[in-house]
Amino acid sequence: MSTEHHEQANDSLSTGYQHMMTRVKTALETPTTLSLREHIDHAKMRAVELGELTDEEAERIGDYLRRDLEDAAQFVSETGQGLADWLKFDLELLEDRLLDVFSVMVDQTQIELHNLAERARYATEWMSGEIAGPGTLICDQCGESLTFQRPTHIPACPKCGNTLFKRTIDDSEFERDDE
Repeated sequence: MSTEHHEQANDSLSTGYQHMMTRVKTALETPTTLSLREHIDHAKMRAVELGELTDEEAERIGDYLRRDLEDAAQFVSETGQGLADWLKFDLELLEDRLLDVFSVMVDQTQIELHNLAERARYATEWMSGEIAGPGTLICDQCGESLTFQRPTHIPACPKCGNTLFKRTIDDSEFERDDE
């Protein structure tokens, strides 16, 4: 591939990334129940329909966009710093329109990452009254262990009466037998 042809292909992909960002941002401004991932999927389909990108290019650009948004949102959430710190340059150097588009998408990504983290946190908590499979649960308050040999109704902690438990995993279950 000639250098000129390679540069044209890269320009096409960069333009496709910008178009996809704009479409996602516009979609996010319209009330909907779609996730950011679904908005990106729609933007990919639209880019292909319009002949801006091939299927393969749209898939790659969608992955790049999702990666960048998730990384920026995670950085902002974890550090409490702003988008300029993630970008590592002054926001004044970024076009106002581009900053607006990226900021809206990072905000949405932060919300989705927060919701995902909350769901994951609740998925790792067991409450009395629920059914748990075999294994050991530890009382979140006093550390008392409840061990179940089969699926069982979870009682309140017999030691303190607490109703919230975490699953414990015996590390020896995951040791490999290298001998």
